[in-house]
Amino acid sequence: MTNYGLVIDQERCIGCHACAVTCKQENNVGLGQYWNRVLTEGGDKMDTPAGTYPENGEDGTLEMSYQPTACQHCENAPCVKVCPVNATYTREDGIVEIDYDKCIGCRYCMAACPYNARVFNWDEPQTVPEDGTGDVPARPQGVVEKCTFCSHRVEEGLDPACVVNCPADARIFGDLDNEESTVSKYIRKYQTTRLLEDRGTDPKTYYIRGEMSPGRPQTSDKMESELDDVSVWSEPKDNGPVEETGGSGGGGSHGSLSNDALPHVPAFEGGDD
Repeated sequence: MTNYGLVIDQERCIGCHACAVTCKQENNVGLGQYWNRVLTEGGDKMDTPAGTYPENGEDGTLEMSYQPTACQHCENAPCVKVCPVNATYTREDGIVEIDYDKCIGCRYCMAACPYNARVFNWDEPQTVPEDGTGDVPARPQGVVEKCTFCSHRVEEGLDPACVVNCPADARIFGDLDNEESTVSKYIRKYQTTRLLEDRGTDPKTYYIRGEMSPGRPQTSDKMESELDDVSVWSEPKDNGPVEETGGSGGGGSHGSLSNDALPHVPAFEGGDD
């Protein structure tokens, strides 16, 4: 059975907020609301580092990284348990959704969510342009809303918008129950953490820390499962150039990556400048 999840490589994340912006556009999220947030791990304010600047010939200790955060689509979702009208539910593919026709705006789910991933429409949503954006209808006043893993795109065989539009290829979406999917391979290969694991929610968003992964391996907007071949790793051959392999289904892939190769960086055999 399909069980969708997300891997975010925090070593690749550059804090550009493209995931947050494209999420608002794709999902018609109103002004003042965010389904996807990028928090700063560092100083007290956004995009400020912790530590000190180099002074008097000494080394500085400045340090800053980013924490992308949205609905974790938990296996043991507390929001599902507390909803008195079953408006919040888990789909067969593992995506946690909200039936806005059922939602009564009690906000029990917001109180139960340890990730602060939900927002409430206190007023009629306002968007720029006024007619809205994307293919998703605006939610009415008085309901809770959140990230859906772009379920409307997933149902068309497409990756979530935040995954496709991440310029650093730091977000990888796929089937956690498929051992050959990139998300499963990355979880096995790299050191990953999940937010607030001690709460017993079993979140399905994993964060890579410590060692940078090759990132999202395909350039197509289609999900990996919709492509015929996506090769994430391969052994380097005599230290030669990495061979590019084309994908199918309207998109390609980065091809087979050696341990030292990076996505989007072509290998050259040499020649004039």
